Amino acid sequence: MGRQNGVTATDGRWRRLVTPVVVLSVLALAGCAQDGGSDAPPAVASDSVVLSPSRGGLQGGNLVLVDTGGETDGPVTVRFGETEVECEFDDRSARHACVAPARGTPGTVEVSFAAGGSDVGEKTAYTYTTQGTQDIPVLTVNTETVRRNAEEIRADFPRGVQLGAVLENGEPVDVFGKVIEDAADVDYLFVPKLDDAIALREAGVEAKIAVLYVAQVEDIPLLMHYDVEVAATDPAWVEAAEQVLSTTGGTLKVHLWVDTGMGREGVVPEEALPLARAIEDAPHLDLAGIATHFSTITEGDAAAIESNDETSTTVAQKNRFDGAVAAIRDAGLGKDALVHAGTSDVLDEEIEPLYYDLLRIEDMFFGADAPEDRVYSWTTELSQVKTLPAGWCIDYGCTDPIKEPKKVGLVNHIPSRENELTYTVGGQQVPVLLDHGTVLTLDLSGVPEAAAGDEVVIDFSADTFHMLDATAPLPVTTTGG
Repeated sequence: MGRQNGVTATDGRWRRLVTPVVVLSVLALAGCAQDGGSDAPPAVASDSVVLSPSRGGLQGGNLVLVDTGGETDGPVTVRFGETEVECEFDDRSARHACVAPARGTPGTVEVSFAAGGSDVGEKTAYTYTTQGTQDIPVLTVNTETVRRNAEEIRADFPRGVQLGAVLENGEPVDVFGKVIEDAADVDYLFVPKLDDAIALREAGVEAKIAVLYVAQVEDIPLLMHYDVEVAATDPAWVEAAEQVLSTTGGTLKVHLWVDTGMGREGVVPEEALPLARAIEDAPHLDLAGIATHFSTITEGDAAAIESNDETSTTVAQKNRFDGAVAAIRDAGLGKDALVHAGTSDVLDEEIEPLYYDLLRIEDMFFGADAPEDRVYSWTTELSQVKTLPAGWCIDYGCTDPIKEPKKVGLVNHIPSRENELTYTVGGQQVPVLLDHGTVLTLDLSGVPEAAAGDEVVIDFSADTFHMLDATAPLPVTTTGG
């Protein structure tokens, strides 16, 4: 349970926040000064520096209590990275109360302390995370693996084909985008929503950016401001977009999506030409791309395409797409539009007839062959360890009581996921006996030496989809630069 504390922020507003009681970060402290205006020597610290909590969101503004371990109740200056804040002593908690400053990107910053004009104590760390539920383990993203993957993709990428990176795997999209752009010199970045595109631009991404799915007409001024391309979905959308654009000026680049058998974004092939005509007739729209998405790529598709085997789902989709593109170009439209359809699986299987002008690459940026290179990982700790007697119930209903005594460990606050997770204690993967999200019970039979407080490493299973679920409200930070 947390305790509520109040502190007056720099904007004058009283903030009421919940601060965890559990100590999250402990480092040695050499000393701490008394009142900043006093000539008295710094007090000698008897304990250690504690930040509670030791992490928080990028937006800053949350209360951080600093336990210096000393006897001073005077103000302390705390530097979070390059930003200094003044921290007054809070009588209720017997700690110095600081308001964490904001930061632009997730990651860990060095925290140092000063009192009476002198540095005091050991430096410690504070971790900035993206938005999410802050009482669950922080998801750490290894950007060095992403960078290395991007470099390898670019080195082996087909000549004459543009590289588009698809970022649909959630936070931190701005960090991912900048790392991939720098490492792979991508031609395009594709994102699912406008907010992601804005985050990329504000992070300094200069590559072309396109929103994959439908954009709200009222967002068109933002699309123009941030130079973001978007999907054109139907003639009615085109007409409404043109009305807005007539007041903003400039030209909005759009991609015409053809649904060739996926049942997702785009018009059916017969409607592609009328949509292209509507775009051509709109003075403030430019047809930048013609695209589709294949549903069922297999290793036999290259041979099926060569023989035009129409029983192949991929061949059927390709023929529909090629027919729609030909109809558009035969009408004198879209001569300069990029044609793109293939994704990571097309490149992986080397199906060259599906390369077209651009390949949209997604999961290849985030894969890892070795556990130490994993992109996503959590760490937490065993909150309790105990041995259950034979015949003990596991979960509601008592459908499968244990047959013999079993050592178990409890882990708290792991969000429910569609992705399979693996749990490792003491270097050994352990089974999950019960998963209620807020409390998990792990089978520690194979780790007899495990104790409360031991580290638990949580990973996405290498045998299942390894991408992060972008819908999960996870706090995310980065490592690897």
